[in-house]
Amino acid sequence: MAKTNNFDKQSGTVASHKKPASRTRNVLCICFGFCYNLASRLVLHLTPHSLTVSPFAHIISVAFILTMIFLSLLAVIVVPIVIACSPQSRTAQQLPDNETFSRQNGTKWHIQYVGNIEFTGPMAEHKLGGDKCRSSFLGGRHIWNCGDMMCSPDIDTCGFAMGPAFYGTKNVSVIDAVAHSNVGAYELALPWHGDPKPVAPQSQYGMDTSNIAAINDTTGIAYVWEITRGGPDGSFVDQGAGIVAVTLGKTQPIAKRLGPLLTGPESVQLGLFATLRSKGYIYNYNQQGPFGNIIVGRVKANDAAFDARKYEYLLFSADGDATPVWRRGIPAARDATRYGMRTAEIGGRFACSQYGSVFWSSYFQRYILMCNLYLDYSFFYLAERPWGPWTRAYMVLSGDSGWNGYGISAHPGWSSKPNELYFSQGPNGPLNMFKLTFEY
Repeated sequence: MAKTNNFDKQSGTVASHKKPASRTRNVLCICFGFCYNLASRLVLHLTPHSLTVSPFAHIISVAFILTMIFLSLLAVIVVPIVIACSPQSRTAQQLPDNETFSRQNGTKWHIQYVGNIEFTGPMAEHKLGGDKCRSSFLGGRHIWNCGDMMCSPDIDTCGFAMGPAFYGTKNVSVIDAVAHSNVGAYELALPWHGDPKPVAPQSQYGMDTSNIAAINDTTGIAYVWEITRGGPDGSFVDQGAGIVAVTLGKTQPIAKRLGPLLTGPESVQLGLFATLRSKGYIYNYNQQGPFGNIIVGRVKANDAAFDARKYEYLLFSADGDATPVWRRGIPAARDATRYGMRTAEIGGRFACSQYGSVFWSSYFQRYILMCNLYLDYSFFYLAERPWGPWTRAYMVLSGDSGWNGYGISAHPGWSSKPNELYFSQGPNGPLNMFKLTFEY
């Protein structure tokens, strides 16, 4: 027969599970009896002696008084406790205009170079590097996916990968690459079996990839732009935009194409500037069309992401106060000028291009967009919504400081305080890591 009691070896006594329940029941009964007796006395006291109260009316009166007592206790005791214990909303920190901000470097905000991104494992000694490395967070793991990675001095040292992905570590500047000695083994997105085969002189596929946006705790998505390449003349052929489902493998993230590309080569690219999960949507950003034009599309953060018909894109408006207009469908590249987000810059476009990051800042209670201009400037913008309108650019680095900017990527997952932000940028070699600290 199974034992029903717990034996305390140190005291040698048997502790029954029934006694605590009995004590709790007794306490509740005593409290209820006290309240019932009090309510009964109040009913008798308030009832004129000349009237006779029936048992049913007496019970109704007692129940009413008990309800009033309960509500009074709730209002006097419980409600103040709930209010006092409720988390306070964070106050949004405000920035001055961008010119004042620049003059406050070193007083109200600080930027610090904290070192270069490093890789563990056999490729570390060969100085693995590339154009960019973005970070994401999925299922409790930091994920890095990088671009055009190879070791020094050439491709024969540890291979080449256009879009490898790795796991992060507790250190924002250290990436886990222990599992393989060839960077090609970390390639994240691979072609689907039904994709068009490369045609000479092209001989292989290439995938430029976005950062990863979470669908749930175990699965995320990333966007790709597929090309065929490998010809001796260096040419390539665009194939189109696709999407991969990303899960957590043992040594690295695993991506899987679930079907054909979302679009052909005539469409805009998806998410290569940045992706963002926010309030039930996945937003994808891309720099396309006229200079400084960053377009944004969105789709529900579920299986709809794998259906090109479910996407909608923001039309560009000359009026910064106009109601946002979203148009269903993924635009053709030739129509990119009709789409895009607006800023407070002259002309409404961004003063930057290339790759970037978009994320939520609890410190500013705003979304932040980071990007580079050429190889000389690093900026960020603020907005209340993922699609803007955005502020004017706040510059944090320039070529005059000795740091070239390309492929900038923010890494908020490693910030220990709301007013701190890590970001990295290239290009073509060691990726430099910086730390921004705001004191507004």
